[in-house]
Amino acid sequence: MRKGKLIMSLALLALIVGFAISATPIVQAADGPIFMEEMVKMRDGVKLYTRIYLPGPGKYPAILTRTPYGIGVPTWYGGAPPGPGDWPYEVFNGYAYVEQDTRGRYYSEGVDRFFYNDGEDGYDTIEWIAKQKWCNAKVGMWGYSAPGITTFLAAGEKPPHLKAIIPASSSGNVMNDLTYDGGAFRGDSLIWGLGQTVQGLSESHLLTVVPPEQQPFIPLHLWNIYQILVNLTTHLLWHNPTLPGWPLFYLNFKATDSYWWMNLPLYDMHPSYAILQPYGNDVVSHPDEDEWRNHYKVYDTVNVPTLLVTGWYDFFPKCQVDAFVDLQSRDVPVKILVGAGTHGNPGVPYLPYYEWFDYWLKGEDTGIMDEPPVLYYSLEELENWQYGVWPGEWRWADQWPPGGVEYTNYYLHDSGDLNTALCAAEEASESYVYDPMDPVLTLGGTNEPGGGAIKAGSFDQTLVVLGRDDILSYASPTLTADVEIAGPLKVVLSASSNCTDTDFTAKLIDVHPSSPPKLMLVADGIIRARYRYSMADPELMTEGDVYEFTIDMGDIAHVFKAGHQIRVDISSSNFPKHDRNLNTGGELYKETEMNVAENTIYHDAENPSYIALPIVSPKPQVFEGYAKIDTKELTYEGPAELHTYKHAVYIHFDDIPGSWIKWEIKNYEQIGDIEVYLCDKGFKVVVWEETYALAKGLGVNFLGSAT
Repeated sequence: MRKGKLIMSLALLALIVGFAISATPIVQAADGPIFMEEMVKMRDGVKLYTRIYLPGPGKYPAILTRTPYGIGVPTWYGGAPPGPGDWPYEVFNGYAYVEQDTRGRYYSEGVDRFFYNDGEDGYDTIEWIAKQKWCNAKVGMWGYSAPGITTFLAAGEKPPHLKAIIPASSSGNVMNDLTYDGGAFRGDSLIWGLGQTVQGLSESHLLTVVPPEQQPFIPLHLWNIYQILVNLTTHLLWHNPTLPGWPLFYLNFKATDSYWWMNLPLYDMHPSYAILQPYGNDVVSHPDEDEWRNHYKVYDTVNVPTLLVTGWYDFFPKCQVDAFVDLQSRDVPVKILVGAGTHGNPGVPYLPYYEWFDYWLKGEDTGIMDEPPVLYYSLEELENWQYGVWPGEWRWADQWPPGGVEYTNYYLHDSGDLNTALCAAEEASESYVYDPMDPVLTLGGTNEPGGGAIKAGSFDQTLVVLGRDDILSYASPTLTADVEIAGPLKVVLSASSNCTDTDFTAKLIDVHPSSPPKLMLVADGIIRARYRYSMADPELMTEGDVYEFTIDMGDIAHVFKAGHQIRVDISSSNFPKHDRNLNTGGELYKETEMNVAENTIYHDAENPSYIALPIVSPKPQVFEGYAKIDTKELTYEGPAELHTYKHAVYIHFDDIPGSWIKWEIKNYEQIGDIEVYLCDKGFKVVVWEETYALAKGLGVNFLGSAT
């Protein structure tokens, strides 16, 4: 029986809005897997539409996915049970697979509040699954992007029967690490929120949040938001250098040419948005890091084995790396794969999905925990990245940043030079004017490219800087040898302003020695001045006073090749990736007035500015050679690799893909040019002059040389 009334029969609304539904009986083939669908009750009585796929009768470990993107139409509304090619692969690998529409989305009841309820709802769903007669009480959870966020949030509630998770390409701190990046609001978050309003809101959501007198106008409100989205996404065409005919065909399609990108204020940006999705205003009502925002911060409470996956130009690399570092510091089993790619295409060689869940849910020794926990791609020659070619090499590590990384400060000098020499006392400052009506434009970076949003990746910044006088550039001498970096990047600026608030931005650029040179973006970052000390307690500046600002640029692994230059660009905007600071010091996202700021960067001994680069030590960590293994677990003789890291040493067998043996390091000694690793199980590694390695243990012998 329906619980609400159908608002109207327009085809548009039928496509966009879900309906209130009730439970349905099991649908089962005569011989084969079983399909069920239910409305699962949460602790507050709200019921969520859920699909269950089983291999057959019996008890199985279960894998859950919860998504705001819709799992399909229930059979009682004309949806069909899975056909021969529609069953999820999990069923054929011995798992019960469960998927669910999140609260207020599609066919689930309740109100959609942009993930706010997904911790408790995930907990309740996991514990419901564990009690079902078809489950053996072991539950895993996985999701990519938004379903990965719901995975993190559920795991943060610590449901007793959750045993492992894969929150791929997602965040366990989405408001602090992503939506507000350096204190600035992300433009791609705005597009995502509007897109989730145009489609997928359930009837339950709409009948709850839309005033009765406005319900007949729901199609009109949806159309208004759709028109805003068209305007926003159309004016991102110039920001996508991969389009045919770029840039000439798209000169008038910059964000600065868009009414809605430039519209102020962001709060209550349009009445239709406030009516259909009032929680969009909730998001921009919390510019400071407060209790509401910290409700979404859960990675530091997750205590189950976690597999993380992202790409360097994904929307989420900082979020995934932050989670990895925290989990590893708390001895939670964790692994991370970081490819060269973007959101939806991270560029990883494989996703060890079943290796992970088979190990933690079935107790099978898949070898996944014998590998080093970090696999990452080290980028180089970024100009080829645009054509789907990712030059570089895969690297293993047992921590992040990799062991042996040394942070080196490259100082910004008044001459425009960038080098390791300390700033001199007499070096002059340099000023520029930042006008919020003429911001520096976004071209690439760690963006969310889905749904026509801001194109992600490394792109030539030449057209960004051309003709501008509000960007300060600093370049190293031409490199005579490769410089490899891997780890978090930060820029420290000594700066002042004639305004009480402004932004400072930084870009790390690889200057390719072509003619003309290509300015390939490596990484970027921003800091809103009022948050220079704390994201929770903003403090305005005193005009003209010099302050230190730290710009978090996230993490990267990259090789600056010999013949290239390292360059840093400093400015005060990166639009529309980040919203414009209006320079007034007023209430963020509710003001419409603006000031033009004169901002000054200092380069003297008392007030230095620099970028800290995590430079990879040339010390070898991988030795190629020959191994002979004769143990009760394995007999092998042939080529192998020995990996020496901070926490453990590993042997990898070239002739047995995916096969590793791991020994924990108990003691490390260095005597002159000789390094000695004493490991568990009686294993010992001796390295001579960083060139040759000999390893011996019970039934294990290896001899090799540095790669």
